[in-house]
Amino acid sequence: MNIRIFALDDEPDMLKIASDLLQSEGYMVVTETDPVAALKKIRANPPDLLLLDIRLPNMDGREVCRELKGDPRTKHIPIIMVSVKSDEPDIVVGFELGADDYIPKPFRKGEFLARIKAVLRRFHPDPSERRFMLGPLVLDYARYSATVHNKPIALTPKEFELLAYFIVKKGCVVTRGSMSEAVWGVEFTGSTRTIDVHVDQVRRKLGPLSTWVHSLKGVGYRFDPED
Repeated sequence: MNIRIFALDDEPDMLKIASDLLQSEGYMVVTETDPVAALKKIRANPPDLLLLDIRLPNMDGREVCRELKGDPRTKHIPIIMVSVKSDEPDIVVGFELGADDYIPKPFRKGEFLARIKAVLRRFHPDPSERRFMLGPLVLDYARYSATVHNKPIALTPKEFELLAYFIVKKGCVVTRGSMSEAVWGVEFTGSTRTIDVHVDQVRRKLGPLSTWVHSLKGVGYRFDPED
């Protein structure tokens, strides 16, 4: 799956440096300088990680963090604060609001990438090491196999990746845009047919667990094993 990182900073030069570094590591990167516009984009298509500057125009980074962590659609997004404000109280406030790490500016390239990779490992482990177990459902990434009640289910590679994405985002609303980028590696163009057909196939093959996949009209889907 492609990892998509959103960087919000009011300094274009800093965004360029961060974007170039991240893209050189194979990450997909979206940048924004305006916090209001960023919130709208993040809610429409939640990224896998947010790099968030504290000092922003109109709305500071702490308020952006508070907004995202208070929204069920975005509360799961890991956030790394990036700022010249390195006083301990500022760092503590960031963590109390739900930030996962803090990188001071100016950052050292090696440390910058290492901290990002460390946070991503917690939320997006290496696929080769992943084995998902949710009640009777087991997905083994090393073998690309899936079972329900110990019986194999025949998933195509895309269906497998789609189900794995659902599991990673379990309980959260996922848009068709985020599904398209995560599973197909392309930006969503507005056509829902391919995505919906794959979801229908996954739902059918899950058999008695098909009720775990919920359609949300006009929004996307939610995978909820507890329902």
